[in-house]
Amino acid sequence: MIDGVIFYDLDRLVRQPRDLEDLIDIVEYVQRPVTGATGGRMNLINDNDRHMARMMCVMALKSSEDTARRVARQHLSAARDGEVQGRIAYGWIRKGEHKGQLVPEEADVVARIFQDFLAGESAYSIAKAFNIEGIEPPAAKTWSSTVVAKMLHPSGTCGLRSPPGSGGSTAEAADRPRPADLPPSHSKLPRPHRPSGRVTEPVAQACISPSDVLRS
Repeated sequence: MIDGVIFYDLDRLVRQPRDLEDLIDIVEYVQRPVTGATGGRMNLINDNDRHMARMMCVMALKSSEDTARRVARQHLSAARDGEVQGRIAYGWIRKGEHKGQLVPEEADVVARIFQDFLAGESAYSIAKAFNIEGIEPPAAKTWSSTVVAKMLHPSGTCGLRSPPGSGGSTAEAADRPRPADLPPSHSKLPRPHRPSGRVTEPVAQACISPSDVLRS
């Protein structure tokens, strides 16, 4: 049995008005306090505090969406200008003035991954061989099938980024779960699907592609 809930601030408790309404429904049913440690110590068991929480949640959502829109536009603009941004994949220099340039030794490892994979090797067998040979992995203690599989993803290997904010990628949209595929919500209103609209923009990097591997 839960006697109540204490939250630091309302935006740490809920991010969407629909989630707040779900919580209010539960509070009204079980009659247990949900109290904030800041912001006047509101308690959602009280009518006045519930109305105040609704207004605060809507304002916080507006601020969050404004920030997300500005950040998305900045990322899209940087991608269109060919600027290197975000986490750089294995095979490229990640820091300093030469950031985004090719690392020949790591590029050879990437090329070998493609060669072995095209020859019929699995991600697991490739990772196992690299661990036996003592090849240093990108960001873990050992190579794993998950690491190898991510490196086989063409966008990361070729230095491509998919910033949100314009157009739409049919392939990426097809992989996203639709509302019918998601678990049912306690909300009284359905949650509409909001296509984020993503477009793949190349950045100023060379590309390690399967065709390069085959030529070698």
